[in-house]
Amino acid sequence: MKKLLLSMTLFAVTLSFAAEYEDCWFYASRSLTADQHVVELKELLETAAKSHYNGMLLACGLDTYGKWDAKRKARLAEVKRLCDANKIELIPIIWSIGYGTMLGYDRNLVAGLPCIDVPYVVKGDTATIVQEETAPLQNGNFEEYEGHAFKINGWIDAPGKRSFVDTDVKAEGKASIRLENFAEDKHGHARVCMLVKLKKNRQYMVSCKIKTEDFVGSNSVKIQLYTLKGDSYCAYEPAIEPTQDWKEYKTYFSSGDREESRLYLGTWGAKAGKVWIDDVKLEEMGVTNIIRRPGCPLTVKVADSDRVLVEGQDYEPVPAAKQLLPANPEPPLVLKLTPAANLKDDTKLLISYYHPVRYGRWQFTTCMSEQKVYDLFRQSAREIKEAINPKKWFLSMDEIRAGGTCAACVARNTDMAHILADCITKQRQYIKEVAPDATIYIWSDMLDPAHNARASYASCKGSFEGVWNMIPKDIVISCWYHLKRDISMPFFENLGFRTQGAAYYDVDTLDTSREWLETCNKTKNCTGIMYTSWRNKYKLLADFGNMVHENQKPLK
Repeated sequence: MKKLLLSMTLFAVTLSFAAEYEDCWFYASRSLTADQHVVELKELLETAAKSHYNGMLLACGLDTYGKWDAKRKARLAEVKRLCDANKIELIPIIWSIGYGTMLGYDRNLVAGLPCIDVPYVVKGDTATIVQEETAPLQNGNFEEYEGHAFKINGWIDAPGKRSFVDTDVKAEGKASIRLENFAEDKHGHARVCMLVKLKKNRQYMVSCKIKTEDFVGSNSVKIQLYTLKGDSYCAYEPAIEPTQDWKEYKTYFSSGDREESRLYLGTWGAKAGKVWIDDVKLEEMGVTNIIRRPGCPLTVKVADSDRVLVEGQDYEPVPAAKQLLPANPEPPLVLKLTPAANLKDDTKLLISYYHPVRYGRWQFTTCMSEQKVYDLFRQSAREIKEAINPKKWFLSMDEIRAGGTCAACVARNTDMAHILADCITKQRQYIKEVAPDATIYIWSDMLDPAHNARASYASCKGSFEGVWNMIPKDIVISCWYHLKRDISMPFFENLGFRTQGAAYYDVDTLDTSREWLETCNKTKNCTGIMYTSWRNKYKLLADFGNMVHENQKPLK
């Protein structure tokens, strides 16, 4: 009888462990550049420990740990101590190609888009850009209208309902466009769409002036470029105050192989208030915002000739841009020639170079084809291992919006799927070199055909299709697209991957989190679920943990 009772007890204990997910995490982002960050994380950890969590996924800039000062390193050590004290595993999230990993070491590792054969002309010992006319925007100053309808080559949402001619409030001239009554549209749309003419492989700047009054809508004012097929390849979110006077905003993009595009300005997801837009301009940039690295060569050749000038011999060395896409761009390059160039006045030159592209407000992508990036990954893995010795590592490989366009990428003669798979495989290799037993996780979107793993994604050249068949199967896929969760989780399960559900996203209830847990509960080999807040909202942290604890039903 004693043996039977003992066996039943052990069986009950086994069932108890089996009924709990391996992962019940929460996400936190703190740079650890201030002592207050440690205080804030301490509070979160104490709440999490009381609410059945066992892991904190921490974004703190560990990629560049080697550049941290002693105080910042000490703060990380204290956070690790706090995690251990609260029995919460510390999981580092690292190496975000999509958001500029390692650019803190070298900003020239940014993904580069080409500008080809920009015309220059020689005068004495310099060569300067030949100013080519840019096709003007029709009515970019909103001066031509009839009623509340503006005369443009394009369209405007709901004239007289959500968009209005305003002759009283304007930045200049006699009128501006006013956008309001956003709640009348379920998407909060109030947009201007203009068809723009472009030259292939040129860098352009879009500028406009914006004024607001009692505006409600987080990150919902945007300037975007779309192909004629409807694919977005540039999206800028200017920093807008709820109420502000006229302010000029600028963003930059590459035309690539496009001669026409649709320029959108206005609101997506706006809720209330008013927005005015005026003085929209499109300008070709010339040779500026220059990237200098092996995979982004600068070439100067004599027009109608086979002669290619040699940097440092025929012209003085050209420096890289001082910063990535500054608020006020540097003027076009003035090429300083040496006597060895031996060029006559009016000789035409053609300059080709590479420049970065920005998404959102500050997103820059790192190139996956430059060897220095991988050297830094290997160095970073050693540093992270020594600093916190994690058992689990998380690859922040989401939203990779540029790539495949620089000379280093093109030379590989392959698509984005193979470039990405190679990068992920190497990242895994460097982690395993220092931590052979490590479990590695990764965001799902760039591997998911129901999400971003497709052709024509943002400014990438080539398709991500098939990448899901090219990466190691021992990587755990953390799925985060709520609306596609019942497609994505089974997709990866059927491919033989373990999965994780990344839930929450800063809403006011746990309704979507319950839906995520339901999906996790019917997905075999799901490791668990995470409370994922991008906006530092932790009011529901405890409730989420308790909800998971009470309703988890892992399916093995």
